[in-house]
Order: sequence, then C-alpha cells, then structure tokens
Amino acid sequence: MPLAYRIDAGDRIVTITGDYAEPAEWRRLLGAVLRDPAYRKGFSFIRDLRMSEHPVSADTVIGIMAVVREHWAQLGAYRAAIVTRRGIDKPAMVAHALADLDDLPLRAFTSYEDAVAWIRE
Repeated sequence: MPLAYRIDAGDRIVTITGDYAEPAEWRRLLGAVLRDPAYRKGFSFIRDLRMSEHPVSADTVIGIMAVVREHWAQLGAYRAAIVTRRGIDKPAMVAHALADLDDLPLRAFTSYEDAVAWIRE
C-alpha cells in the first residue's frame, strides 16, 4: 500500500498512512503536502504504521530521515509522531534516535492516543 496522507485542518494534523516506503516516495509525499492548499506551517504529523507489514532496513530509515530533514523547515512542522503496533519496531526506533541527534521533535509511540496527546502539548 503506497504512502497517502490526509490533513485535518481543525486539529492541525497530517496523518500519513501506507506501508513502509523508500526515500523517493517520502520525497514525493512531502512535496505533495507542501503544495496542498489545506496545509499550513505549524501542523504536526502522525505516521500511522499500525497496518504496515514490510519494515525497511536501517539504511532506508537513514535515507527517509534525510528527506524529512530536507523538508522540515519548509513544512514548518511542529511535531511528528510515529505510531506502531505493540512491541519493538526497529525502523521507528532508528528514526526516533536519528531525530534526537538532529533535535527534531519526532517520537515513536505504540499508542495512537499517546501520540496525539504529545502532539497537542
């Protein structure tokens, strides 16, 4: 299932769904978000991985995070949360660690409700 997004302008949240993806698909998706007239700087992002089935390698996560870093300032994102199934999701943990190194407010959660609460802080 390819990446897709929906914008909830009222809650100021962009939710990204779909299976794990390569950096090129992330570049396409984030470009589309930037061009979407419903998007405004200051929105937060939720990457919902609860239905994803094919995790990517650490190298792919590094590439995805490079794309995220490229777009972060343009997007003016407030926060980003990755929501996974229960248990350890290695790609999400790698993304969380890389975000910490870059001082990006991105965290991984196993609870959708906890992710939304953190975004709304």
